[in-house]
Amino acid sequence: MSSASGRENEPYGIGTPTREAVERLAGRWTVLITHVLESGPTRFNDLKNRLGVSGQVLARALRDLERDGLVARRVYPEVPVRVEYELTALGGTMCPVVQEIRRWAERMAPAIVEARAGYDRSRPG
Repeated sequence: MSSASGRENEPYGIGTPTREAVERLAGRWTVLITHVLESGPTRFNDLKNRLGVSGQVLARALRDLERDGLVARRVYPEVPVRVEYELTALGGTMCPVVQEIRRWAERMAPAIVEARAGYDRSRPG
């Protein structure tokens, strides 16, 4: 028997694991972090500098990726302490998707710039 809303089996419903996975992949920094980490373990400050992001924003994004099992954090007992981040096996499965998103962005960036300029010209003020 179907429910009134018909959404009990909706895989992308609010709070479902599938929706949360899509939201993680679509997160503002996920594609960029994944791209950097594809080449191997990377220190926090290297990530921060390469991405041009604040330490606080990067720490939050890395923590979320780590919680989801996509990124591993490794602390080395050195002075000063060295911390590196790397993709886990699960995180590595994002690489083909991220590479395709990057290829799309590189191909479409000029068209997007042109569309924005046209939009801006057509709007007063």
